[in-house]
Amino acid sequence: MPRLMPLAVRHAPAICAALFFAFGLVAALAVPARGADLSRTDGLFLHPHGSPELRVSAPVIAGTADIAVNGITGRAIVRQTFLNPADAWVEGVYVFPLPEDAAVDRMRLRVDGRIIEGVIAERQVAKKKYREAAASGRRASLLEQERPNLFTMSVANIPPNGRIEVELGYQQAVTHQDGRYSIRFPMAVTPRYLPVSGTLDGVRGVSDPALPDDVDRLAFPIRSVTAPKSNPMAIRVILEPGLPLASLESASHKLRVAEPKENTYDVTLKAGAVVADRDFVLKWTLETSNKPEPSLFIEEKDGAAYLLAMIVPPKSYRPLTAPQPREAIFIIDTSGSMHGESMQQAREALMFGLERLRAADKFNIIAFSDKPRRLFAASRPADDASRDAARSFVAALEADGGTEIGAALDQVLNDAASAKRLRQIVLLTDGAVGNEAQLLTRLRRKVGDSRLFTVAIGSAPNGHFMREAARVGRGAALHISDTNQVRREVTALFAKLERPALVDIKAALPLPDASVLASSPIPDLYHGDPLVLTARLPKAEGEIALTGRLGEVDWRSTLRLESAQRGEGIAKLWARAMVDREMGRLRAGADRNDVRLSVLDLALRHGLLTDYTSLVAVDENVVRPPEEGLARRPVPANPPKGWAPPNTRQFNKTATNRVAGEGLPLRVASAQPSPTVSLGVPTATPATMLGLIGMIALMLSGLFWCLRRRTAP
Repeated sequence: MPRLMPLAVRHAPAICAALFFAFGLVAALAVPARGADLSRTDGLFLHPHGSPELRVSAPVIAGTADIAVNGITGRAIVRQTFLNPADAWVEGVYVFPLPEDAAVDRMRLRVDGRIIEGVIAERQVAKKKYREAAASGRRASLLEQERPNLFTMSVANIPPNGRIEVELGYQQAVTHQDGRYSIRFPMAVTPRYLPVSGTLDGVRGVSDPALPDDVDRLAFPIRSVTAPKSNPMAIRVILEPGLPLASLESASHKLRVAEPKENTYDVTLKAGAVVADRDFVLKWTLETSNKPEPSLFIEEKDGAAYLLAMIVPPKSYRPLTAPQPREAIFIIDTSGSMHGESMQQAREALMFGLERLRAADKFNIIAFSDKPRRLFAASRPADDASRDAARSFVAALEADGGTEIGAALDQVLNDAASAKRLRQIVLLTDGAVGNEAQLLTRLRRKVGDSRLFTVAIGSAPNGHFMREAARVGRGAALHISDTNQVRREVTALFAKLERPALVDIKAALPLPDASVLASSPIPDLYHGDPLVLTARLPKAEGEIALTGRLGEVDWRSTLRLESAQRGEGIAKLWARAMVDREMGRLRAGADRNDVRLSVLDLALRHGLLTDYTSLVAVDENVVRPPEEGLARRPVPANPPKGWAPPNTRQFNKTATNRVAGEGLPLRVASAQPSPTVSLGVPTATPATMLGLIGMIALMLSGLFWCLRRRTAP
């Protein structure tokens, strides 16, 4: 024994080196190899309870969008292919955006070379039919509207290693603003914020059309910003504007353009299929011509004439008197969802806005996240000292916290406006909130004589909220998606702020007792904004007389219906505008059931998806064996381009609110597990830790080996 101790001491470095080497090798080999199942690029796994060893990777979506634009209307066909890489039967659930004014009217399920047409039904009826089909092993799809620009597609019984294609269609009016036409196809959703303090009565009460089980649907899984993006989308636009183009551009994507025939343009993306991480925006202008721009379309259907008109008021106008002194209040969002490029864009827009203030103006800035904070206790004159203080304040802003827009608006609207100044509020935000109806109701009650202008920031803002907030606030809405657009868009904004609005607009329809104008009341119009009317008339005869007041000058225009061009889908657009009008009544305090019945009547007659109706398609063939289960699994969305996850309570805190009598934890950007499937997001943490331990152990083994060499005789 005494001889063994010196021997052990002599060879201790070698023994330690061997032990550390073995441990390091085991730890290093424990790191999953690149490309193995545990590091799939879809980044999300589900495993049934009780079977932790069985992992089912999340589904993958591949899509195409074909958009045909004719004059001022567009028709889009969107195809979503659900790819199931797992060896189990699954139900895919995908939350995705569409344009906020889209009239969604079609869904088709494509299986085994067959087409199953979707039918419109009351929401609960459609959901019951879908669930019964899913449970019985039949393939089915269900399309639901969560918000006017946010939808959920559910596809049941996707076979192991198989696919199912779903096709949806919608009608849309082209946007015209500041002399440019445009269409927007959204492809990403910025994670929505819900309040985590106070009550959510506004979310579940009269002011919100969502059904009692819908708020949790706003929480959806989102990939890590460091994970490879997926969900590729290919886009093609056939543009027939009616006149030659002067310009055609996209600030969001590089284009490939062909002109197969005169005044017809075939537009695709130069990169082919792209990841769905930002809105696709296409803008164009028309060449100056003696021929009037197409602006009046009529569709005759079911014994009625449906009209869509777009009228651009005079572009140049000089007021007869000096402009009214104003108070400009800038409200800037510094919440967590603005982290990254959005915060940079908002800061630059506000800095440029400060340059446009006049010496006679007063101004203030309110930054908000969890709580609002003012630059000044009260608005100050726009002198050099105040602007310098404002620039320092804006330069120091950082994104973090929740999106409490309501508290920021209250800071302004609770103060009485000066009778001598026109109060103009400029809200710069991505609008990433889930309690839109609650906020719009509050705004409607408090806005008074103030005017609210919204500037949507980022690559995937909440366009529905931004547009509706501007409409309720009797202002205008703009969008900045790229830092290169800041100066142009803010210049356009101040062109609206500095010129008088066209107000008191009225439209006298032929046979008024038998006609229905959806755009009623007609909102005020600002410089560069068109007047858009949708109406149902008994026949396409006569004229529409338009009147308004622009500054101190009366404005008049006439539309002769005999000069209208024939269009398709106008009836759908009228019905969709009527649905929006009814939902606006709900926010104004109208009876919820009356609004629901009115919307149901419109939706079922015109085949439209709404808050109260859904599209459902069911294959009658049973394909899943009864002994095999069905795993429900959400499709993770890509984070919007330029968005970065903040280190904020917004993404970590669970709401303590109780909704509809149930304990419902509300999280932003996190999917809730279903009763039978648990949701997990694999990260690099365990692998990285094991690799690091392995490297340290191997380095220590080398150190001990060197010590052995030095102590060897």
